[in-house]
Amino acid sequence: MTTHTHAETNPWSKRTAVSSWEGIGMLTWKAFLKLVANPAMFGFALILPIFLYMMFGAGQEYSKEWAVNANVGATVLVSMTLYGVMIAGASAATVVALERTSGTSRLFALTPVSSGAFIFSRLVAAISMSAVVIAVTYGVGYATGARMTPAAWIQSALIVLAAAMMSATLGLALGFLLRSDTSFAVINGVVVLGAFLAGMFIPIDSMGSFFKTIAPGSPFYGIFYLSQLPLYGFDSFKWSWVISAAAWFIPFVVLAVWAQHRDTDR
Repeated sequence: MTTHTHAETNPWSKRTAVSSWEGIGMLTWKAFLKLVANPAMFGFALILPIFLYMMFGAGQEYSKEWAVNANVGATVLVSMTLYGVMIAGASAATVVALERTSGTSRLFALTPVSSGAFIFSRLVAAISMSAVVIAVTYGVGYATGARMTPAAWIQSALIVLAAAMMSATLGLALGFLLRSDTSFAVINGVVVLGAFLAGMFIPIDSMGSFFKTIAPGSPFYGIFYLSQLPLYGFDSFKWSWVISAAAWFIPFVVLAVWAQHRDTDR
């Protein structure tokens, strides 16, 4: 008489544990496609920065004047590209809000996908879209007269791309906290206000005394000045810019994780 052990007769014993990060590549790819396929979001992130650069940077009398490592047109280009990347990164809010409305985010809570994997996939998708914005905007800038040293092109692009992480985490947090019909307006309002206070459109020295006072405490102040370093030289580097960026980025990450847990636990 043949005997069988429990492991041999139990069909579930041969199942292997599913990793909480399994399928992360497909999850990221689909999130990226959702961002690119949104014409309004992609238009604001790409077309608007190029339009602003063409208006204030390209073809102006002062655009060919040379700073330390770039001409003035290039400094406008980097500022407008940073603005576009902030919108691209924050666009994660709209995707997440729509997934919440459709119930997709609740379905993820029933799968082995961890909160960390979910947030990571959205971050990578937003950063990937930001990379597209940088490549296209920089290409248009070069074709219309923006000039930098080779090192400045690379360094400024990397710093601007890193800025996408800050706006993406903010976008994720707001996406989990807001309804889909309000997320787009709110996140764009936050980005525009933050860009103005950081000095992306108007130099802080040209602002009134009140705005000069509060500008250093705004979310994008530090990352904006860090993005300008490759153009004007690293001799002007200030640790306060790094501290400002970190002081906002870390709370954004914590808020995004908390908001995601709060949403799936309801």
